[in-house]
Order: sequence, then structure tokens, then C-alpha cells
Amino acid sequence: MSNIDNHGVDMNNNTLAQLNLSAVEELNDEVAATCSGGVFYKNGGDPDVIFYRDLNFRGGELRLNASIGDGDPNIGINNGRNNGFNDQASSIKIIRGRWNFFGDSRFRGQSTGVLRPGNYNLGANNNKITSAFRVG
Repeated sequence: MSNIDNHGVDMNNNTLAQLNLSAVEELNDEVAATCSGGVFYKNGGDPDVIFYRDLNFRGGELRLNASIGDGDPNIGINNGRNNGFNDQASSIKIIRGRWNFFGDSRFRGQSTGVLRPGNYNLGANNNKITSAFRVG
């Protein structure tokens, strides 16, 4: 199969700009994951949310990514690095997306309500989060 299109352009050796394909845009990782039915992952390099064990964004941390409509049904699962975060989070940084955090596994129990990007000390929800769901 040839990589040469009907204009004599070698598709493997040109950037999108060189090919002058104005209708094609590169997708960032978040959009690409959402379009492809991406799932959540822990401790990725570009997190959507960071949980911290202590107030004021200190102590051990757990990084979480998820596409819209997905999340982590039990942040207490041993992820090999933090040995579980169930009922351990005291502060959260939401980098992107809108999230809802729950006191029980599988997105049940008391909820924080939907939180937008920002920094949060958990107050009444300190050490009470077990699952996280991305709503937007």
C-alpha cells in the first residue's frame, strides 16, 4: 500500500502544516481519550485531579485522570504507589473538568456536589472521600 496520495505527497514524511490540511486538527490527550472512550487512570503524568493526604495540598498524593462520564469507583484500591487513598484525602486540586466526590464506593453516599477547577481543603468532607466521578 502506497503512502503517496494522488498529488505525489509522501504522507509519512510531512507535518500537518506541510500538507496544508486546514480541516485536520490535532487533538489534545483529554479530547482524544474522550473521543475514543477513554477510561480513568491513576498517577498519570498530566492529572485532572490531585488528592492530597493533608490540608493545604501537602502529604502523599494520588493523581487521577478520567474522561467525562467516567471516574474511579474506589480510590481506596491499592494502586501500587500510595497503598490506597480511601478516606485519606484532606485537600484536592482540580486542574480540569467538573467532578463529584462521594463518601462510598461506586459513586454512592454523601456527595461534595459538583466542584469546578480550583483548590479545595475538604472541611466537612475531610478524610471521607472514597470515589470520584467526572461529570463535565
